[in-house]
Amino acid sequence: MADRKLRKIANLALVAGLLAAGCGKVPSVAVPSDNYGGSTTYTPIQNQSTGTITGRVVDSRTGLGIPDVTVQVEGVSPPVSTQTDGDGNYTLSDVPAERIKIVLQKDLYTYPVGAGDTIVDVLPGNTVSAPDIQLTQQQYAIPNAFIESIPNITRPRAIAIGTDPQTSTSVMYVLDQENWQDPLFSITTPFQVWGVRKFGLAGGLENKFADTAVFHSLQNPMGLTVDNGGNVYVADPGSNAIREYSAAGSYIQPASNQTEFPGINDPYDIKVLSTGQFAVSSAGNNEVMFFDASMGPAHDSTGALMPPITNSDGLKGMAVDADDNLYLIDDAAGAGGVISKVSPQGQVLLQFGYRGGDGAGYFSSPSAIAVDNRNGDIYVVDSGNNRVQRFDRDGSYMSEFGGMGGGNGEFNDPTGIAVDSQGYVYVTDTNNNRIEKFSPSQVLSTSSTGN
Repeated sequence: MADRKLRKIANLALVAGLLAAGCGKVPSVAVPSDNYGGSTTYTPIQNQSTGTITGRVVDSRTGLGIPDVTVQVEGVSPPVSTQTDGDGNYTLSDVPAERIKIVLQKDLYTYPVGAGDTIVDVLPGNTVSAPDIQLTQQQYAIPNAFIESIPNITRPRAIAIGTDPQTSTSVMYVLDQENWQDPLFSITTPFQVWGVRKFGLAGGLENKFADTAVFHSLQNPMGLTVDNGGNVYVADPGSNAIREYSAAGSYIQPASNQTEFPGINDPYDIKVLSTGQFAVSSAGNNEVMFFDASMGPAHDSTGALMPPITNSDGLKGMAVDADDNLYLIDDAAGAGGVISKVSPQGQVLLQFGYRGGDGAGYFSSPSAIAVDNRNGDIYVVDSGNNRVQRFDRDGSYMSEFGGMGGGNGEFNDPTGIAVDSQGYVYVTDTNNNRIEKFSPSQVLSTSSTGN
């Protein structure tokens, strides 16, 4: 009995000593976060077996908070969940003091590609400030899903994306037709002329030009490109010329003693290389010709003339990637050769595609091609089948979108295509008088309940 009393007295003394040393407080502690690195600071509230988590859910594209998201601790009973407020903020109370996983749920939203699990270490009696968790709208998560259309444009053809030198923002140039307007008297006639329209990538019209020219009017333009200075070049087989315009839309008159792009014949398309040189698909010559920045014959790094790339008589649109490789459409090619990837030195690096039919990898009147430099995906406008086909960097078929019609995501004689730096795809839907925008070619999870 005496020993038991002594042990009781000793235990009481030990507790009293601990309380005296720490004043009964739970220390603030930083615990590493597996998902985000660094550390998270926990603020003590009281000594208990649960804690609290605060945080925010944001849109991966805009950075804005997303309201009414269900935020839940996975795999605990009873369930611990809450809803985000109007600014995307949330507070999870009575969370078990252990390592937990947070999952989200909101209709029409999913996790961005590559997003990891959100893991939080909860200590008893602490409030954890968790890092922001991102969601993205599912229309942006499905590869090449329709996003929006830009209307009120007449029979658009080629399309190109460049940088406005005044604002340093990305802009979009489109060839289209509209009624001619007299530049002196502002008289609009029923006579249709070709021009260039400049849009912001959100679709707002910023400028239009080339449609009031008299002596240098566009006759049947097919190709379009923008150089690093914002100058716009139009390949016009109708006048057998390349027309140049400033970033502000003014026509740039060739010097009287200079022949620009000598030797071209029926130019179908034009692209700018990273060197500032030009590649022109001269359909009348059945070849791609190279020109320097002054629009004379191009030379390579050794000073030698760059020879043209010879093709067959079906040469149409082309694209260029970040390595200056050219992607050519040859609508008269033999089996397996409709699309060619060719180096600037003329080396054939890849060929694929067949003429006729509507199966995967078959084309009916292909007109334009574009490359997504983020992942190497290749898009081909299959005009006769009213669709766009997507291939990987090795030429393997991946998917397609479109179909005959006037609804969202449908086409009636699509003609041109461009891909911006974020992977968004823009298609000129010629006979529907609009441009359609599609989401990037990223395959994301279709579930927003965890990764």
